[in-house]
Amino acid sequence: MSAVGGRIIYAVLFFVVSFIAWVFRGWANQILDWIPVIKACDGEGTICFGALSVYRVSFVLAVFHLFMAVIMIGVKYRGDFRAGIQDGWWGVKVILLVAGTIGAFFIPNVFFEYYGWVALCASAVFVLVQLVFLVDFAHSWAENWIGKMEESEHNNWWYALLGTSGFMFVLSFIVTVIMFVYFGNNSTVCGKNVAIISINIAMCVLLSAASIHPRVQEANPRSGLLQAALISAYATYLIFSANMSDDNTTCNPWQSTTGAASNISVLVGVVFTILAVVYATISAASNIGSYETERLNVGAQNSDEEAHDEDAKKAHADEPVPYSYWKFHIVFALGAMYIAMLMTDWSTVYSPGHDNPKVDSGLAAFYVKAITSWLASMMYIWTLMGPLMFPDRDWTN
Repeated sequence: MSAVGGRIIYAVLFFVVSFIAWVFRGWANQILDWIPVIKACDGEGTICFGALSVYRVSFVLAVFHLFMAVIMIGVKYRGDFRAGIQDGWWGVKVILLVAGTIGAFFIPNVFFEYYGWVALCASAVFVLVQLVFLVDFAHSWAENWIGKMEESEHNNWWYALLGTSGFMFVLSFIVTVIMFVYFGNNSTVCGKNVAIISINIAMCVLLSAASIHPRVQEANPRSGLLQAALISAYATYLIFSANMSDDNTTCNPWQSTTGAASNISVLVGVVFTILAVVYATISAASNIGSYETERLNVGAQNSDEEAHDEDAKKAHADEPVPYSYWKFHIVFALGAMYIAMLMTDWSTVYSPGHDNPKVDSGLAAFYVKAITSWLASMMYIWTLMGPLMFPDRDWTN
C-alpha cells in the first residue's frame, strides 16, 4: 500500500475510534451498564459513565500509536522490514485496537482518574504543536502564492491573495460583531466574555499591523496579510467556540442548544487534529533523506538489462521513507488524548452526583480555548518580531 493510502487509513481509524468515544460519552450507562466498572458508577451521574469510558477508548488509541512510534524509531529506508508494518498489517492493527478497548474495561476506574491528568498535560503539548503547524502552514501558503504571483505575467494570483485575505478578515469581523451581540449583551454579568472578545480584537489588529510594517517585511519577507488573515480567522473562531462553551445562559443564549453545538465543536476538534497530523507528516517529509538523494540513482545508472530488476529492487530498498513514521504516531497519540479532553469538558476527574450530558462545555473549556487563541496570535507575532530581535539567526527553516 502507498504511504498516502496508509495515512488515510490511520485517519479513518482515528475518526472511527473518536466516534465510538463520543457514543460512549453520552450513552455508556445504557450500552455498557452490564460491565462491572461501569456499574460502579451508579449514583455518580453520566460524568462518571461517560468520562471514564472516553478515557478508556482514548487510552487504547494513544497506547497503540505510542507502541507504533517506538517500533518505528530509526526507520529511514523502505528496505527496512518495519516500513511494511507502517503501511500494512491492518487486520492485526484493528484486532489490537478492538482487543485493547475490550481489555480497558477490565482496568479499575481509579487508573483512569490518574490517566486524566496525563491526558491533560499531553493535550496542552498537542495544542502547542497544533499552533506551530498552523503558523508554519500560514507562512508556507503565502510563500507559495507569492512565488506564483511573481512568476505569472497576469494579476490572477495577486487578486487571489487579496480576495482570500479580505474574505477571512471580513469573516472575522462578522463573527466578532455576532459575539458582541449575543455573548456581550450584559457587560456586568458577562465581563469575561466581553474581555476575551476585546482582547482578540486587539491581538488581531496588532498582528495585522505588524505583518505589513516596513521594518518587519524588510527583516522577514515571508510576512504579509494572508498569514495575518488566517491567524485572525482561527483566533476568532476559537473565541467564538469559547463563548459557545460558556454554561451561563445569560452570557450564552444558545446554551439550550449547545448539545448540538458542542457536538459540532467536537467534530471540528477532530478535523483540526487530523489536519494537524497530516500536515506534520508532510512537513516532516522535507526533513528526511535529503542527504540520501544520490543513493536513489544507483540502479538507474546501470544500463545492463540483466541487472535491471536487481538494481530496481536495490534502489527501492535504498529509497528514503516519505515521512517520519515515529513522529507521525507521536502526534496521533497526543491527538488522541486531546480528543479525550475535548469530550470531557477538559476535566480530569468526574463529579459524583453531577449529571451533565453535554460535552465541551463549562469554564475549563472556555478558558482553554481563549488561552489557545491568544497563544496562536502571540506565536505568529513572534515569527514577525524574531528576525528583528535576533537578526543573526537563520529564520528560513
